[in-house]
Amino acid sequence: EKFGDLILKATEPQMVLFNIYDDWLTSISSYTAFSRLILLLRALHVSQDRTKVILRPDKSVVTKPHHVWPSLTDEAWISVENELKDLILSDFGKRNNVNVASLTSAEIRDIILGMEIAAPSQQRQQMAELEKQTREQSQMTATTTRSVNKHGDEIFTHTTSSYENEAFVL
Repeated sequence: EKFGDLILKATEPQMVLFNIYDDWLTSISSYTAFSRLILLLRALHVSQDRTKVILRPDKSVVTKPHHVWPSLTDEAWISVENELKDLILSDFGKRNNVNVASLTSAEIRDIILGMEIAAPSQQRQQMAELEKQTREQSQMTATTTRSVNKHGDEIFTHTTSSYENEAFVL
């Protein structure tokens, strides 16, 4: 909103500089600030309206003139981050028909970072297909092929897969 308002009120070109981390780095590590920013941007991508409500639950929450994000205490930011995480995960759960409680911490991290991960049902289906292929390969029969080279020597070739048949049978 702040950038949109600035653009609409502009009467002439001007250069404006904002720190996307506001003054977070005075109280938290750069890693935490980056993680918070990713969480905010991902939540805005999922649902702008719900994210705005989470960031400003009431009129008492203000944004300082030189800041991009609401000015909250560290404890309030922790609460906001948890709500944003829940927003992102619930959206993923709805879209993929997945129980969010069954996700692993690695899957949660990947979802929050925006990676396109397959729903667990799709993963199980892919694993079943791989296992089926493995069983089919283990049930293959060995083929013995007899051939004669240009010197008249007999050559016996034992193969168990289609690749071996293509590569080694003359």
